Amino acid sequence: MPITGRRLFTKLMRAVLPSRPSSRGLMASWRVGASFAGAVLIATAGVAGLFAEPAASAHSNAHSSSKATKAQTGGIASVALPSGDTYTWILPLANLVSFEPWEYETDDNMWLPLYWAGKGSKTGIDATQSIAKPPVYSNHDTTVTVTMKTNFKWSTGATVTSNDVKFYFQLLAAGKKTLGNYLPGLMPTNIKSITYPSSTTFVLHLTHSYNPEWFTGNELTWITPLPVQAWDRTSATSPAGSAASTPAGAKQVFTFLLKQAKDLGTYASNPLWKTVDGPFVISAYNSVTHEAQFAANPHYTGPTKPHIAAYRLYKFTTGTEELDALRSGTLTFGFIPFDSLKEISYFKSHGFTIKAWPVYYDEVIELGYTSKTWGALAKQLYIRQALQHLITENLYIKRTLDGYGVPDYGPDPDFSHSAYTSPATRKDPYPFDPSLAAKLLEAHGWVKGPGGIDVCKHPGTGASDCGNGISKGKKLSFLFMYSTGTTAFFAQVSAFRTVAKSIGIGITLDPQVKTTMFSIGGVCPGEPPCKWGLLGYAGWMYAYGEYLLLPAGTEEFGKGNFWAGGYTTPKAQKLIAAAETRPGLKPLYADENYLSKDVASLWWPLFDIEVAAVKKTLSGWQHLNPYATFVPQTWYFKKSG
Repeated sequence: MPITGRRLFTKLMRAVLPSRPSSRGLMASWRVGASFAGAVLIATAGVAGLFAEPAASAHSNAHSSSKATKAQTGGIASVALPSGDTYTWILPLANLVSFEPWEYETDDNMWLPLYWAGKGSKTGIDATQSIAKPPVYSNHDTTVTVTMKTNFKWSTGATVTSNDVKFYFQLLAAGKKTLGNYLPGLMPTNIKSITYPSSTTFVLHLTHSYNPEWFTGNELTWITPLPVQAWDRTSATSPAGSAASTPAGAKQVFTFLLKQAKDLGTYASNPLWKTVDGPFVISAYNSVTHEAQFAANPHYTGPTKPHIAAYRLYKFTTGTEELDALRSGTLTFGFIPFDSLKEISYFKSHGFTIKAWPVYYDEVIELGYTSKTWGALAKQLYIRQALQHLITENLYIKRTLDGYGVPDYGPDPDFSHSAYTSPATRKDPYPFDPSLAAKLLEAHGWVKGPGGIDVCKHPGTGASDCGNGISKGKKLSFLFMYSTGTTAFFAQVSAFRTVAKSIGIGITLDPQVKTTMFSIGGVCPGEPPCKWGLLGYAGWMYAYGEYLLLPAGTEEFGKGNFWAGGYTTPKAQKLIAAAETRPGLKPLYADENYLSKDVASLWWPLFDIEVAAVKKTLSGWQHLNPYATFVPQTWYFKKSG
């Protein structure tokens, strides 16, 4: 009998875990999906729940708290990007190459999205910061009427209107196939027509009924009004205003804007990027170092006007470089690398506040359902259940992450500040129990073979057989491709491999750097087919907050998905469709509960995205955004004395 429970895990951790986990090296977000929006919803409240104001919103309370702490006007905050991240794309239409969260977060401070994401540290749409009022659904949820506020102005003095939204849709239609967030069947292809009855109103006529929460959170949050008065041109010298009114003209405008966005050397001087409606505007950019500065927009008319004069972004190749910048005083807002958490006491004693930054992302280990070698194994629910029984998330978090993580038992994590997570998936559906995992395998016809690895003794599709596609004598083993560079993640996968071996499952670890994961491993589904049975990225696998708000699993677990090894079942499809089309949270919860119990992927603990280290002279930042978004308009330097 194998060793079971906490004693086995503790023994394994002592064997594989160095003194501290190493720096994160998060996976670049190549994910298709999600807006910078989230929602705290009441199931019976409809769309209004998306816009419920929090009791202590960072946006709504910024000024009152500033007065209480004697906020200083002015000063430049210096900010670190996570090591390895670089700001290199300014246009608020993401191309496939520059589809990165940090690009969006900065651009959102210059060109405001229709609906602003994150209510302090909670998921949700901040109604105060949003350009539009909550949408109104009618005609059995096939018609969406959006009324824009009139207090938002461009830096030229012109009001942000529905014509700017129309310009956005013209460009979206022209260049959708080159954008990082576009998926066939979603916006704009699920919109039958759009009308613009006034300068403050536009109406979407949808192809069929949608769940108002889903469509608001996963579609309307894509929209960013763009300055038609300045950008609707085909060259730097052509007149602006009507070039995109035809499909051919819109393509020319789209091509022109993309070309301008690729010219990094003109970011700080190009007049295009000076027409903004957000609280900041780019004022300096180094195309070699990629350091950037964003000054407070003196013409900003929205809420929460910036106190700071500017903020400056710095990039770092390694966590060590960034830590040195913190020590030297270069940075006001930085991060403690995960391999340097022992330095926390030093920074606390040298004028820094330390705060974990949990996020509403998703961490899973993909299963190669469409793999020719491992697909038949991955498709057996009892094997997936057995594998899940070998993962002890809370102990992984405690022993490998020093507590800086969140359990993740389904398509979204057990995030305390979101109502999107089903109550059922806040509990481990398959608690750590190697003995039970071994019994599951034994009950389905597996016996010990050479080297202690199980082999199939009873092929077939009966209740006590190995399952469809598994031949007699086949070994129960997987190739586990994982991203390197993170000691904590290596400790986790190593412990998982050792526990698996103890009950007869062979796990061969295949370490790869993130840039080679796809080129070497292939894609499931796709051509060439995936060359792995399990695949995991350190940090997080899927990022909510970049166009998808409700975690229905459409892109991650729906038919034809790109991020779950080809997982699909008829019931999953039915539940995903219900979450998209039926009102309320109950359909979403049913969807999440099924995916969790069906072990669509192996559920794995989610790292906190960073451990922030912030100078005590800076305040207003403490409500860290659940989608890892910087919100510098709420920041201020405290007056001395």
